[in-house]
Amino acid sequence: MGSVLLQISKPAPSPAPTVKIHVTLIPIPNPDQIPTSSDPLEHAYHYTTGLKLKQIINSGHIRPTTARIEPHEKPVAWFSTFGQWEPTATKVPIPGMQGQIMTAQAQGGLVRITVPGTSAPYVFPQLPLIAGTKPTVCIGLLLAGLELGSDPDTWRFTPTPVPTALFREVEFFDFANNRWLAIDLAELSCRN
Repeated sequence: MGSVLLQISKPAPSPAPTVKIHVTLIPIPNPDQIPTSSDPLEHAYHYTTGLKLKQIINSGHIRPTTARIEPHEKPVAWFSTFGQWEPTATKVPIPGMQGQIMTAQAQGGLVRITVPGTSAPYVFPQLPLIAGTKPTVCIGLLLAGLELGSDPDTWRFTPTPVPTALFREVEFFDFANNRWLAIDLAELSCRN
C-alpha cells in the first residue's frame, strides 16, 4: 500500500491556512480472484427514506441503483456497517443533523434496514472490479463521502437485489428520542 499527501492551498496576501488530505491507495485484487470483505459481518444496514421504503416493499427487494452510473457500469445496492445514519444517504446537500432532518421531512422519515452481512459482501475498493466503475469516479465518491462525514471503510455493496425476506429489522429514526424504532413490516406492507 502507498500513501499520498495532497496539499491544497489558496494564494492570499496574508498567510493562508493549508488543507492537507491524506489518501491511502488500496491495491485492486486480481480479476480472476474476487474476494469478498475480509471479515464476515453479522449484519449490514441499508439507509433509505420512508418514500423509498414503500418502493422497496412494493418491489419485494432492495434494487441496485442505476442513478448516476455510466452505461458500462453494473448498478449496485449500497449498505453500511455503521449503526448510525450513513451521511451519503442524506438527500439534500447539507451535512449533519440539519440535512438528516430536511431529508426526513421531505421523504417521509429516515429508515434503516438490517440485513445479514452476507447480503452485501463487497467493500468499496472492489467497486471498479465488481461494477466496472472508473477509478476517477471512485475517487470522486470517496471524496464526496469524506466531505459529508462518512467513513468509506464502512461501505459495503452488492450487484444483486436483496429480497425483503432477508430483512432482519426495519426501523424509522425517532428524532425526539434520538434512536431507531423498529416497525412491523407486515403491517406497513398492508398500508401500501
